[in-house]
Amino acid sequence: MTDWLKRVLSPRRRVRSILQNEANECGLAALAMVANYHRHDIDLAYLRALFPLSRRGMTLASIVTLADSLDLDASGYALDGVTELEQVALPAILHWRGNHFVVLEKVARGRYHVHDPEFGLRIYEPADMERFFAGIVLEFAPRMDFRAIKAGDRLKLLDILRTTRGLGGTVWQITLVSVAISLLGLTTPVLLQIALDVVIPQVDLDLMQMLAAGLILMMLFEAFGQWLRGYIALRASTLLQLQFTRNVVGHALRLPLSYFELRHPGDFVTRIQSIDTVRNFLVGGLVTSFADIGTSFLLVGLMFYYSAPMAAITLATLAAVLAMRFVTFPTLDRATAGSLEARSQEQASLIDGLQRIGSLKAHNSTELFAMNWFESFARFANLDFRAKKAGLDAEFLMHAVIAVSTVTTLYLGITGVIKNTLTIGTLYAFIALRTDFFDRVNHLTSSLLQLAALKVHVARLDDVIGQAPEEGLHEATFHRAIRKEIRIEDVTIQFGRGDEPILTGASLAIDVGRCETIAIVGASGSGKSSLMRVLASLTEPASGSVTVDGVALGQFGKREYRANLGVVFADDGLFAGTVADNLSLFDPAVSHAEMEAALVRVSLRDEVERLPQGYATHVSEEGSVLSTGQRRRLLLARALCRRPRLLLLDEVTANLDPATETALVESLKGVKAAKVFITHSERLLDQVDRVFRIENGRLTEDPRPPAKPGPVTEAA
Repeated sequence: MTDWLKRVLSPRRRVRSILQNEANECGLAALAMVANYHRHDIDLAYLRALFPLSRRGMTLASIVTLADSLDLDASGYALDGVTELEQVALPAILHWRGNHFVVLEKVARGRYHVHDPEFGLRIYEPADMERFFAGIVLEFAPRMDFRAIKAGDRLKLLDILRTTRGLGGTVWQITLVSVAISLLGLTTPVLLQIALDVVIPQVDLDLMQMLAAGLILMMLFEAFGQWLRGYIALRASTLLQLQFTRNVVGHALRLPLSYFELRHPGDFVTRIQSIDTVRNFLVGGLVTSFADIGTSFLLVGLMFYYSAPMAAITLATLAAVLAMRFVTFPTLDRATAGSLEARSQEQASLIDGLQRIGSLKAHNSTELFAMNWFESFARFANLDFRAKKAGLDAEFLMHAVIAVSTVTTLYLGITGVIKNTLTIGTLYAFIALRTDFFDRVNHLTSSLLQLAALKVHVARLDDVIGQAPEEGLHEATFHRAIRKEIRIEDVTIQFGRGDEPILTGASLAIDVGRCETIAIVGASGSGKSSLMRVLASLTEPASGSVTVDGVALGQFGKREYRANLGVVFADDGLFAGTVADNLSLFDPAVSHAEMEAALVRVSLRDEVERLPQGYATHVSEEGSVLSTGQRRRLLLARALCRRPRLLLLDEVTANLDPATETALVESLKGVKAAKVFITHSERLLDQVDRVFRIENGRLTEDPRPPAKPGPVTEAA
């Protein structure tokens, strides 16, 4: 949202209109305008090469996909009215008239400045906006360039500063305001000295009135400066939290599947929580420290001007305080690292228990689980206690030294007043300057210690940011349908380099053009699901090749390949959301008719429509709204909503009775897609074209007579 402060402190860039050449190019033109605003330099010809358009043009989902290739993160919202557009981050793309896209540049004095790819810039009144705006808006934010961090190097705080867009300007704004506040604060002791040493002895009321007015003015300016710095810091902190968290999580979601298979969700969540610590330091401690350093030199100079002996005592106290801070730091550092690690383990244990609460209750094991969880929680609490106690110890020693120094300074000062070498005003001004100095030094040393301890949090984020994302998914792509076949040749699968392969020399051809149906069977743990992950392009085989229509999978494109897939894993589950959310996978391009057709295909439409709120009913994997069998069929309907050319189905009929299983498989024969069933069901084998069996690490075809093909129709 644009506010007066942002307009004052940073000049606003403008959107440059780009006109479409063809009727279906409005989405491309709108995205080009937004991308150029965010410092790209592209035109329609460049975007056409990245994303060749069909006759239907672009959807909201395709705009989001193409924006991803331009390092722009998109957020979509459905608004209730045009007045809510004032809260949107601009420029934004609006869905216009139900079949068009435009760019909203700004809202000024109740009028809306819209760049229409058909006409250029148009300014609309609210009534016209109500008539044209379809209620859907896409916001965009530039993504942090984690690729700028050199591969193999550990993440550093400087890397985060360098990759965070806009933070440098905020740092300078807060620094300048902080310096101004500090300078204003220095005038107060000086004015009070004049009041004590000049006004009182001379009984000069006129001068006192001038000093009082000056003090009020300085204090008001200082109060406004404090508010302005707090506002800038709060706004920067919120924006950094949104930008950095989204970029880290977005980067994590682009990592290979193996990254998540080797880590617990609780560990990942605690790593993301380290963002708050980094954010608070960058916007708070780091920025204000710059002002504290500069102001501290001025304070030392003024103290030496008033009394060199007392200033020397102050500097000696500073040296002792710093020594104590850094002596206690190693204990604090070790305890902080151990506390974070223990927190990860405790969170992982708690999440496991919540996900499996039914099993715990059924076996009367809730108390035993709570005891086991509390053990990990107690370990975290003890380490956290040690970290905080190390901080308290350092504070105690520091205050003890400062207390001795304060008494010594007062003794010298009062002695100087008695001997007429100092005035009362000078003593008061010195004590005020000394107090301000130690407040700043305390904040500065705390920031330095926090900076040292921050390496633990940065190292935890490095486990996410430092990982390379999946290859072949960043570039913009266009839809390519699989026309003939998918073939794996001489594929070997193994979990680790030192482990024995679970599958060796596997070869398989799937005839997609003929909508072939294949079943893969084998004992549990034989490698069926691992082979399915290779077919889904989620796991790279240790050796061998995967080709699509005669070309290597990488050359065909992973994104294009996955656009042809409908997948149900054995451990798949529902998202916490509505039935419609789960069917569409949050894609607004999936219509209600497509959802309904998919539910009809799996014989689930009537059951969904009988739910309390139909398609808007909230469901989850742990909820009791749907049975286990209904949840599996809903997952299958979700796969069908993608209109796949290849269905990969792992134990999709495992929780169904024989009659429902037979009816479901018979219904799937009408889907115009090749199908691969990973199954233990012998009943299903009579209804497929070919059966492959995994035994002793080998994939072989079962010499069974093929099933009679059923009627083939379009995919649901």
